[in-house]
Amino acid sequence: MDNKTDKDNELSLLKIRELAKKADENKAFELGFEQSEEFKNIEIDYGNDVQNPDKSYKIFYAIQGILKTHLPEGDSNKEIRDIIREEKSIFLTGGKKKNAQGIRGADSRQAYISTHLEVALNALFEWLNSDRNTLDLFLKFRDLNIEYGYFSSEERGTMDQSQ
Repeated sequence: MDNKTDKDNELSLLKIRELAKKADENKAFELGFEQSEEFKNIEIDYGNDVQNPDKSYKIFYAIQGILKTHLPEGDSNKEIRDIIREEKSIFLTGGKKKNAQGIRGADSRQAYISTHLEVALNALFEWLNSDRNTLDLFLKFRDLNIEYGYFSSEERGTMDQSQ
């Protein structure tokens, strides 16, 4: 990796940190439906992942609801919300990133239940039980993307999600 790429990654992470810090200044969270017993302690069975449209639907929209409820609100925080949602979508679609025309070519709602949907939901629960720092949520999804091979570890801090 050359110095320019290192500097670009550092600047991108710096920008994400600034956006997240600004977003966290005015947040007031109240827990909602995600505390429901239905979604607590989901057990993951990696060996028997079959399609279950009803379960996929519930988990996907639980994820969407948590993000909608707990990400910072307002026009000034739109960019950080979009960044986090994009990182989540890359994970749920198995690493599919948008092409130059803005087309992903995959649907997050069709993600594998045990290896992606439940993992993302559990990551959100962990975040909800922490200090709910916006940067931490971005890094949580970025780390999942690195762990699953959708980004290299060198890309951990870059905001460019189109690579």
